[in-house]
Amino acid sequence: MRCYILIRFVYYVFFTGYERKGAKGESIYREIKKTKKMKKRVVILIGIILGSIFLYYAFGFFSSSVGWYGYQKWKYRVGTSTIEKSKQRKVFVKELKYKIIDSAHLKGFDFKPYVEKGFRYGYHSMEDTRIDRFSHYPYNLSYERNKKDSIVLNIFPEDIEKLDSSDVVWGYLKQPYLQDTIRIEIEGMGKQKGTIKIW
Repeated sequence: MRCYILIRFVYYVFFTGYERKGAKGESIYREIKKTKKMKKRVVILIGIILGSIFLYYAFGFFSSSVGWYGYQKWKYRVGTSTIEKSKQRKVFVKELKYKIIDSAHLKGFDFKPYVEKGFRYGYHSMEDTRIDRFSHYPYNLSYERNKKDSIVLNIFPEDIEKLDSSDVVWGYLKQPYLQDTIRIEIEGMGKQKGTIKIW
């Protein structure tokens, strides 16, 4: 009989919102109400924890997809843009001689050709240097210049063949020197022009 009354009480409290009269009934009701509030807080807390874990892993996945590990920059051969940076990475070999001929409107034009060892970035940072020791063309033909001058430099097509290898950006060498003179054409938005001879 007591069991039946307790079941009826629980039914009324949870499903009908009925509140028992009397001190004992009110006390039990308050306890049940307090327990329900605690359960709600626990559920919210668990939700926040699970949401945080999901966001943490989602951010990690996103960073891997578009960040350092996404681009996999350590896979590709690169070079420096200044002699100072080349020396900092300990890949600098030597500066090359050059001469500019048939030039016009080249005020403020800065240019320094040099040879450096080809390298790749470290597996975890661009600051790390891994010298490319397994290439048939271990040296880069590089040059330092002022990139804010809106000038484009193009190696003459017939002179590209004088390099041991090349792509759109770099010239590659088997030995740390040029076997023949290389000519580079200067073209600029401000009517800059000229030819650079490097040897």
